[in-house]
Amino acid sequence: MAGLTLNIKKSEIIGFGFTPNPVTINGQVITPTSEIKFLGTWIQSDLKYTRQVDELCKKIRSSAARIRSEGKHFSYEDRRLLYFGWTQGILSANGLAILPCLPANELTNLQTSCNAAIRAIMGLPRFDKTSISKIRHNLKIPSVTNIRDRCLAEAAWKKHAGSFTPRLHGPSTRSQTNMLLLHPNQKGLLGKSISSKTDIAWNKLPLEIKKESSVRIAANQIKKHIYNF
Repeated sequence: MAGLTLNIKKSEIIGFGFTPNPVTINGQVITPTSEIKFLGTWIQSDLKYTRQVDELCKKIRSSAARIRSEGKHFSYEDRRLLYFGWTQGILSANGLAILPCLPANELTNLQTSCNAAIRAIMGLPRFDKTSISKIRHNLKIPSVTNIRDRCLAEAAWKKHAGSFTPRLHGPSTRSQTNMLLLHPNQKGLLGKSISSKTDIAWNKLPLEIKKESSVRIAANQIKKHIYNF
């Protein structure tokens, strides 16, 4: 429909909820697969992000190794900057699209990989009993869940700020006063949709952030509210 020529060698077929039959185009057979890579994201037939998380963990651990090897002659402040560029940049690039959809165990796997990079910042051994959470807080580095919550909060503010219409008639309820939305239906796939999660994130925001009209100020307020540094 876009007028592009179909490249059969790069074409793949995947089924969601069923296994499609092989497709033959110009004598070349395209065999169905359970996962494909599209625009840097692994899409699986079971609608999970297992492969994507595994690849992210590999990239984050690779960045930790780079911080340890290439930053060994730098100060820890410089290695911290490398963390934000090489490690947190990877997470932020996958922020709103993937992080809100991940279960707790996959978020833990990502955090464990990030902890390896934090150890590299401080020059700590790869394995010991040091509390990385305390070090992360002292370095003012957000956790994986912090990044997820910030992405959702910023998306919620952009979606609803300025468009919330208070009720013109009837009593003023606490819900109206606090600019709360109706709680979304979270059954099945609806509970995993970004739209539902941003509505929930909007309800959790403080009232002063909801009323803020400046994008820059709202972003800073959201950052301080979620990171709590």
